[in-house]
Amino acid sequence: MPFNITLRPIDKDNWRECIKLKVKDEQKSFVGSNENSLALCYVHSEINPFGIYLDEKIIGFITYALDPDENIYYINRFMIDENYQGKGYGRYALELMIEKMKNKGVKVLDIIHNPNNHSAIKLYKSLGFELTDFKVGDDVVSTLQISAN
Repeated sequence: MPFNITLRPIDKDNWRECIKLKVKDEQKSFVGSNENSLALCYVHSEINPFGIYLDEKIIGFITYALDPDENIYYINRFMIDENYQGKGYGRYALELMIEKMKNKGVKVLDIIHNPNNHSAIKLYKSLGFELTDFKVGDDVVSTLQISAN
């Protein structure tokens, strides 16, 4: 890749930068605020928050968790700041997260998203996620079978 994207845990040193990230106005109905997402991480310790970094600058946010009832890993928050969209950073960050899950031995990874977020659905499909009939509140679930190779 021509750019250096990394995933780094959100902690006491970078949470303020994380909550400053914003999506485009027309995307606000598709994703909860990062502030709300971090509050959920605090209450639900199974949710793991990561900043998406381009070099040393945080440009996005992603969380994953293990559903204790279903024993399935899922991504429940994923966003790229409005100023960094359309450059391939989000795709690469998702590829990194999939690789991270694969290295943990995860075979199935779900991603929860708004059913009207067509650009996100297109991205997820291009990475092998398939839309399912499952719903989480008003959101839908796409699932990825992670290959062993």
